[in-house]
Order: sequence, then structure tokens, then C-alpha cells
Amino acid sequence: MQSLLLDLSCSACGTSSEADRVQRACRDCGSPLLARYDLSRGAPGLRQVLRRPSHLHRLRELSPLQSHHVATLGEGATPLLPGEGLAVELDLPHLMVKDEGQNPSGSWESRGLAVAVARARELGVGRICLRSAGDSARAAAAYASLHGLDVRLQVPDDSPKQLVEELRERGAELQLIAWQELESPTAASPDNGSDGWLDLSAMAEPFRIEGAKTLAFELIYDLGRVPDAIICPTGSGMALASIAKAFDEMQSMGWIGPTRPRLVAVQAASFAPLVSAFRKHQSEAQPWTRTAKTCARELRCNSLGGSILALAALRNSRGTAVAVNEAEIAAGVEAITQRLGLAGSAATGASVGAARQLRQQRFLDRDDLVILISPSSGR
Repeated sequence: MQSLLLDLSCSACGTSSEADRVQRACRDCGSPLLARYDLSRGAPGLRQVLRRPSHLHRLRELSPLQSHHVATLGEGATPLLPGEGLAVELDLPHLMVKDEGQNPSGSWESRGLAVAVARARELGVGRICLRSAGDSARAAAAYASLHGLDVRLQVPDDSPKQLVEELRERGAELQLIAWQELESPTAASPDNGSDGWLDLSAMAEPFRIEGAKTLAFELIYDLGRVPDAIICPTGSGMALASIAKAFDEMQSMGWIGPTRPRLVAVQAASFAPLVSAFRKHQSEAQPWTRTAKTCARELRCNSLGGSILALAALRNSRGTAVAVNEAEIAAGVEAITQRLGLAGSAATGASVGAARQLRQQRFLDRDDLVILISPSSGR
């Protein structure tokens, strides 16, 4: 069982780049790079993979990591929970919740950073940096500690004291900045242009998406079929791009056919660049210039580099994009807590609010198998 990593391919122009050295973006056009695998060398069957231990690195053939031993905090293999009382309230009898809050860092960001940091170490990188509203900063600090890398982080200056203390306890070099700077796509990255620091912010390098896509693999492991819809709260759109990539790879391996789940992007109404671009039939999201006031901090993101991939994933799957207001977010958190007993974040509440909207609009039918992603525990 070894990686079938072939090269890195530009998501826009298709230019190939070497996969055995640090590559941040396409050298020709600056677009994101995606890992590509040589499936002709022996892609495993689904039954073969299901016989393996259940963890994030279960499908090593479609992972960029070359080492046979990968240090881990126990990320991945999160539970897929029946919707129970929440399903009744939303009139979606086949609703299931993917509880990503049970990852080591408390969010689904454990997946992407576990792989990105491990791959950075394999490539000889000793220092990583990242800009984040919170969840990915926590994951980056955890995995940098695990792999012995220095980490430099930029987080909002109004971050919870508990988060700031945790990041510093893990040895992170921390810079507190204003939201306006964090959300600006033109702002300097936390490496300030110095050499030797690898930026692992969303879509800034090609390997974080390789960890994120494992969520979609796990849905097929657990369900044995393609769901009808996946409701996905997102800031940068990386989650959508990673899920779409995983389904394409599973089809290439013969695990599934051409059918795709309808992907649903969920954002807060006061910060919704992807939703705006989708509704305006744009191929790329534009910088958000309006004031953002939302409790869903993890859905506020400066990186729009993956928006082309995210919007394409929505349209290719016949999906949609939903903006949820603060009252709907609060009602969603209350519903998932009281009806399911799950401690979800504001982003989870946004997912619930989106599901409610889409059922009322008949975008979702009662017979649909719907996956609601709860991205974090909200700690």
C-alpha cells in the first residue's frame, strides 16, 4: 500500500508540476494546484479498502504522503449520525449528520492540516504559517507541534481568550490582527514575504485539500452509496472543491458511477461571497466589501483562490448556495442541540438553517438522503 501520487496539475491551465518539491501555485498562471494520481498503477477496490483499519489514512494510495508511518492525533473516521429528532423537525426523514467536531482539534480542519503539515515535513519544510478565523489555526498549531515545525499564525484581535492561550501553549508565534485585514485578499500572508515559511492558508498550497477530501471517502465507506445532497458550510469554498475532487477520484477507481450528490454551499448572510457569485452566475467570487457581522466566525475567510473550483462543483452537481441570517443560525444551533443532543458551532447552525430553507423551497425532497456537515464543536 503506497501513494500513487503522480504530479501536481494546475486547476486552470492544466500545467503539470513536480510533486516532490514545494509548490504553492501554478508557475504559469498562479492558479491552485491539485494532486493527481496514477490510478493505472493499481487503484484499490472499495471492498479492499473497507477491510483496512478505519482512520484518515485508510486510502493511502490517494494520499500525497510517502512515509509508511504517519504521526497522528486520531483524526478522521468521524461518526455519521442519524438525524433523529432534528430530521423530524426539518421534515427530512433520511437526514444524517457528519460530526466533524470529534476531530482532535475540534473541527474538520484537522483533516486538511494533518496531511498538509505532514507533507510539508516530508518536503523538508521547517516553518509553516497560516491566516485563520480560528479553527484552522488551532489545527495548524496542533499538527505543527506533532511534527516539530515552527508555526506563525494570524488570527482576529477579538479571538476568544481560550483560543489565544491554546495557540501560545502549543508554541505558535501569534499575531492578532483586525478582521478587515484578515478578510482582505490582498493583505500580506503571515510570512511577510520572508523565505522558508510555507503558507498553509486555504488553497495556498496543494496538499491541504488532500486531507479535506477524506470526508467524502468516509461517506461512501459508511453509506455504500452516493447521497442525494450534502449541505456544507464554507468560507473559502475549499470544502466543496475537496468533496468534488474525491467523488471524481472514486468514479475513476470504479467505486461509484457518474451520479453526484447535489452540493450546497452555506454562508452567513452578512459574509457570503460564494453565494453572491453563484446567484450572479459568476465563475469566480469577488472580494466582500460589505460589513460582516456574524457569530459564525469560521465562515469568514479571506481566501478566494478556490472559488472557481467551488462554484464549478456547485453547478456541475446541480447544487445551490444558501445565505443564512443570524436568527436562522441561532435557531439552527438550538435545534441541533435540543433535537439531536449535538454540541455544534454557529456554522453547524447555519447548515441546519440552510436545510430548513431548502426543504421549504422543495429543493430537498422527503425521500432524499441528505448529509448535513457539522464542521466543528464550537469550542
